[in-house]
Amino acid sequence: MIDVKFNGTHIPGSPFQVRVGEPGQSGDAGLVTAYGPGLERGSTGNQAEFIINNTKAGAGSLAVTIEGPSKVKMECQECPEGFKVHYTPMAPGNYVITIKYGGPNHISGSPFKARVTGPRLVNVTNASEMSTLTVDPVNRARSTSPRAASDASKVLSRGPGLSKAFVGQKASFSVDCSKAGKNMLLVGVHGPLTPCEEILVKHTGNMQYNVSYVLKERGSYILAVKWGDEHIPGSPFQVTVP
Repeated sequence: MIDVKFNGTHIPGSPFQVRVGEPGQSGDAGLVTAYGPGLERGSTGNQAEFIINNTKAGAGSLAVTIEGPSKVKMECQECPEGFKVHYTPMAPGNYVITIKYGGPNHISGSPFKARVTGPRLVNVTNASEMSTLTVDPVNRARSTSPRAASDASKVLSRGPGLSKAFVGQKASFSVDCSKAGKNMLLVGVHGPLTPCEEILVKHTGNMQYNVSYVLKERGSYILAVKWGDEHIPGSPFQVTVP
C-alpha cells in the first residue's frame, strides 16, 4: 500500500495498492474456499450455483473447469465473498469441478464431484465434455491496517541531514523503526520556493532506513518524517541551507 498525500490529505486514489510478482501468480490458493449446493448436486436444465471466497487470498487469476457427460453453460458474478458461479448441466451423471487460483494451484477441496440427476436434454457424442471459465487477476483481499500496531513515538532518528544541508550536496540521516511496530516511513521536504526534487529512502534491514536528499536553493526548509500518519519525535525538523 502506498500513501501519497498533499498537505496531510490523500490525493485522489491514495492509498494505492501495489502488487509485486507475475500477473495472476500472487494469489494464495490455499486461502481460497468454495461452498454451495452446486459443488455436490444438480439437475438437468436447472442452474446450480456455488460461491468461491478469495477475500483472504490476495490477487490471482481464477480458473473453473467442469467436466462431465455434457458441456455446461457457466457464468460468474462478483459478490461480497468473492465470486458466485452458476452452471447448467444438460445430461445426468457425475461432474468434476476443478477450481484453481493464482496459477496452477488447486484451492482447498478441489476437485469437487457433483451428482446431476434428471432427463437427458442433449445428444451426447463424447464420453466426457469439458467447459472452462477464467477470470483475470483481481484483488478482493481484506486485511487489517498495520497502522494499528505501530507507535511513532518509538522511532529514533539521527544524522546531520535532520538540521543542516548544503546546496547541491547530498544530505542524509538514518531512521530506526525496529521498535515502532509495522507501518510505512514517509518523508517530505518543503522549501521556500520549490519542493525537493528527489528524496531517497532505502531500507537496510530490520526496519532501519537511510534517507538522503539534495536541495538546490538556500533557505529554510521543513523536513517531515512520519511513521504512518504520525510524526516521529522531533518532526517536523527545521533544515537550514546556508
